Amino acid sequence: MPGCGRLSCFHVRLETASAPDDGRAGDSCGAHLAEVVQELASWAREQRRDPASQVVVYAMTDGRANEASGPVEPFDRLALGTIPI
Repeated sequence: MPGCGRLSCFHVRLETASAPDDGRAGDSCGAHLAEVVQELASWAREQRRDPASQVVVYAMTDGRANEASGPVEPFDRLALGTIPI
C-alpha cells in the first residue's frame, strides 16, 4: 500500500490460465492484505479478460520493504491461498 511503512510479508498476484504471471501484483503487510486482495480482484472483474483468473496470496520469507520491488528468487514464497475470480 502506498505510504505504508511496515515491512511486506505477503505478495498478492493476479494469475490467469493464459498468462500465469499477468504482471498485476503487489506486496503487502498484514494490516493491508485484505485491501490489496480486494483491489486486485475488483480490477480483474472489471477487465473480464480471462474467465479463469485467480488471485494468489503468497507469504514471503525475506520481509522486503514496500519500496524494494526488485527481482525475487523462484522459491522465496509459499502460496497461502487462491481466490477464484
